[in-house]
Amino acid sequence: MPESTPAPRTTPALEITGLRFGWKPGETLLDIPEFRVDAGQRAFLFGPSGSGKSTLLNLLAGTLAPREGHIVLGGVDASGLSSRRRDRLRAEQMGFIFQQFNLLPFLSVRDNVMLGCRFSRSRRQRAVARDGTLEASAERLLAALGLDDAGIARRRSSELSVGQQQRVAAARALIGEPALVLADEPTSALDADARHGFLKLMAEECARSGAALLFVSHDRELERDFDRAIDLRELNHARVEASA
Repeated sequence: MPESTPAPRTTPALEITGLRFGWKPGETLLDIPEFRVDAGQRAFLFGPSGSGKSTLLNLLAGTLAPREGHIVLGGVDASGLSSRRRDRLRAEQMGFIFQQFNLLPFLSVRDNVMLGCRFSRSRRQRAVARDGTLEASAERLLAALGLDDAGIARRRSSELSVGQQQRVAAARALIGEPALVLADEPTSALDADARHGFLKLMAEECARSGAALLFVSHDRELERDFDRAIDLRELNHARVEASA
């Protein structure tokens, strides 16, 4: 079945306004007045350990709730939704690449990739519309990311190298054309050549699907592979005020 071309996205993938978070009453760890990632943009968010990178990702992922402010995904404000609807919105609009990849070792490579559509009907529908079946969509993404060896889709993820597992995690995040892919330091276990090679493949696949990429890392050497670089210490007014 021929591939369908994704319609160009015009709505920003992510918009944050007035976001404040602290672990304890009266404490402010994050104070982000405004932050935006446009459709199709590749943004690099950096900062040292303790600057709040992981906390911000957890707020975007919904595992933490902000004290104040709005997080808008693909034009939909998650703040006013029920917990169940927020989870559904994130499943539809976001793909995640975790630092430890979080693959299920007892599943095949292909089944791990298809998990990206398990909790989102719209992502399943987009994957099938583009490739005919969910299985075909998973295998196309694996091939696009350099995992096109015969039989690799049927192998267990636990049998793969670290670099291969990283690409499986990326395919899982990209399947079904989410508006935004979040990546939490997924290249930390790779050497320099492998890091830049992986980012090149990610950029190409995001460009094909129209997905924006928000890549979080402390490694400034990766900055050259992105459209835009953001220092969280400058974005976060709580940190600026604390260091003034």
